[in-house]
Amino acid sequence: MKSSIFASNQGPSRLSAWRVFAVPIGLSLIFAAQPLRGSDDEASLNEATGNMPSSADTTDLGRDDARTRLNAEAIDEAAAMPVDHIGPGKQPPDSLQPLIEFARKAKIRFENEIDAYTCLLVKRETLEDGLEPAQYILVKIRERRAEGDRLLQPQSLYAKFLKPHDVAGREVLYVENQRDGDLLVRRGGTRLPNLTLELNPEGRLAKSKSNYSILQTGIRPMLEQILDRMESQIDPANIKIRYFADAKVDGRPCQHIEVRQIEHTPDAMFQVAKVYIDNELELPVYFSSYAWSDTPDGEPILQEQYAITKIDLKAKLTDLDFDRTNPAYQFRPEDEDQHTGEDGELPTADVDN
Repeated sequence: MKSSIFASNQGPSRLSAWRVFAVPIGLSLIFAAQPLRGSDDEASLNEATGNMPSSADTTDLGRDDARTRLNAEAIDEAAAMPVDHIGPGKQPPDSLQPLIEFARKAKIRFENEIDAYTCLLVKRETLEDGLEPAQYILVKIRERRAEGDRLLQPQSLYAKFLKPHDVAGREVLYVENQRDGDLLVRRGGTRLPNLTLELNPEGRLAKSKSNYSILQTGIRPMLEQILDRMESQIDPANIKIRYFADAKVDGRPCQHIEVRQIEHTPDAMFQVAKVYIDNELELPVYFSSYAWSDTPDGEPILQEQYAITKIDLKAKLTDLDFDRTNPAYQFRPEDEDQHTGEDGELPTADVDN
């Protein structure tokens, strides 16, 4: 079954009728069918599942917690069939319209049909000090629902960080209209792991290891990001697009779209963007973008990379899933919360672990 991104007629939605695995524990990533960087630059996240993409070989470099990395140079391009070979409703390979139309329709379907879900997010971003290690985060999300001015279901998020070790055990809880809009954060990691704080989601501490607020986590924000990039940050006359039909993420069949900007113009905020669409879910499950190299002949530089897998779109989440008193969570009792000062610094008082 091919995703409706390339079909002339949209079939019945499968979102509400399809259930993936239970609460996630792992992930492996696939990268572009046309290698853009060497094996040192893109993390292979197969450690969590041991399930490698079928279109790539791996090289064990023995680094950091024995993580393996994807050998992008060894990708078998022949395994990725260009989508312009697929009928009916096929689009020319130099058009962004299939991707834009897909993202618009998928966003509408998602907002209408999905109330809550669980997933595993694996993300990697370039910050001021360089490319950060991949973060593995278990996520529960309940989408905001309103009827006019009446809030029916507040936006809610719970996240637990699995790795790397300096954030492992971190927990983040957010419920719209609670705690004056702040996050509840258990610090995790190796120093003061049980320290529980209330943080501004847009503040410096809450975003110390990320370019974005954690409230921008999930499928809907990924759809919004794809639309923003494709509609406002790309000159259609300055791009080369490649579609591949035989890609996989975490062993699941996907279609892969790669957008490369040809000339480095002032408005070209990135050189390459990659999107993977899950064929069964008809949703994006992977997005990455690459900045222009500092040298004319240099390879693109990874800016950000996000994969969403182990998705359960029919998760039966309750208020307890977004309650600090959930016995599965490790937040300190409410009367032991710490608050950041006006400058956003951690409290100076000693806190026992």
